[in-house]
Amino acid sequence: MRNNVHLFLILFINLSGNAQKIYGDWVKTKVEYIDSSELPNENELKYHYLRYTFESSDKYFMSLSFDNKGTALLFALNKNVLEIKNSFGYTTNSFLVSKLTRDELVLIQRGRTSFSDKDCIRLYFIKESVFQKMLPVRPSDILFINKGDTVYKACEKICAKFQGNKSFYDFCPENIPEKKAVSATNSFFLATFIVRKTGIIDDVRILENINERFEKQFREALQKSRRFWAAAELNGRKVDVQIEQSFKFVSSGKFLPMYDFDQKGKMAMKSSDYNAALYYFDLALENSPEDYSILYNRAICELNLGNKSAACEDLKKVKGSGMNVDELIDKECK
Repeated sequence: MRNNVHLFLILFINLSGNAQKIYGDWVKTKVEYIDSSELPNENELKYHYLRYTFESSDKYFMSLSFDNKGTALLFALNKNVLEIKNSFGYTTNSFLVSKLTRDELVLIQRGRTSFSDKDCIRLYFIKESVFQKMLPVRPSDILFINKGDTVYKACEKICAKFQGNKSFYDFCPENIPEKKAVSATNSFFLATFIVRKTGIIDDVRILENINERFEKQFREALQKSRRFWAAAELNGRKVDVQIEQSFKFVSSGKFLPMYDFDQKGKMAMKSSDYNAALYYFDLALENSPEDYSILYNRAICELNLGNKSAACEDLKKVKGSGMNVDELIDKECK
């Protein structure tokens, strides 16, 4: 249980000459309540990968995946208060900046009424470049080695960057008119390509296709994107890396029941009715069996119901999806 501590955290940070410090990519390393107590496992933010990107154009991107630039919004930094705004200029979220250095950023998310509410959340970030240096290169990060030249698979440590004014995932649909025709179908598209150390796109492979028109338009979109790619780096040198891009389309006949059951499951979980929540998440997964968010929530229900074996099976499926559940697996799945 969290202590009922009322903290006064209205800090003055003189950012007038240091606003540029917030520019760049920041990766979450830790999240906790304002009184330093842990978030419950039900809160996906606890284990999910999270990156904030701030650009000098006042654009802000929030991403839950290392290989996606994320959703584009706007931001404003006024003294020590960071405001996130939608495209219409309305504030959607507010943070108090409690620490900002070249490599560290600590934000306190506004609670229901202020920055000192007991439900405020503190988020710790470090620059993505620092975060990447801390990670080891795993054998599974290597795609192949040919005559001493290594091609890597995109991962949290090594990934080429799409530097357009939106994510590559959002850039593609604008250049794929066929997307509208297939958006209501149950279909899946998967492609891989290599971004060379020179920034050139090479070795495009379509592994799962929808139709010839979709493939043709995807290849054309990829060609248009070529000037926006920055090569991946490892230990200060540019390297070749393979990028994976997929599009999954779900018909309303599957999406609507899945969404409805997922929402009902979340509501039941908030009320600690884990039996009912588990029932709804099972139904949701019938329509979307690979949805990692639903699998994670089902695992939390299973843990609370004492079924560790089933929970660990779900958590292992979630692992590698963008949620760092290693700590939870180590704790519960011995």
